Amino acid sequence: MKKALLFILLAVTAFAATSCSTTLKTIKEPIVQFQLNSNDYVLSEQVTGEAVVTRILNIDWARIFTNKFGAVTSPIYGVTTTTSLDDMYAVYDLLEKHPGYDFVMYPQFTVVSDGIEGLFVKKTIKVTARLGKMKK
Repeated sequence: MKKALLFILLAVTAFAATSCSTTLKTIKEPIVQFQLNSNDYVLSEQVTGEAVVTRILNIDWARIFTNKFGAVTSPIYGVTTTTSLDDMYAVYDLLEKHPGYDFVMYPQFTVVSDGIEGLFVKKTIKVTARLGKMKK
């Protein structure tokens, strides 16, 4: 009986330790001050990214073992507050849809939330921003 219990405990521990993964997409700019003018970069049209987050009992069950989120840390970002984890899912979608850009300029987040906080909440997060590329 003890061997069976020990085997089950080891199997559960091994499963819990190996089944989680996290993916982070980020654009980082060094804190270097230099003068940019409009001839130094090219901006895209406004593009969007979207994420849907469903939380039951305050747990996002769809992302409990895997996370794919995007962070934007840059002086060009233009926002002094930090973004929530849910917003970062939408940034990941934005960066995934539009690869090859160097920075995100002034993202705007729209959040539509339905449900009762703490029990069941479904949020749709949409980020709209311009993406930029530095000219060579």
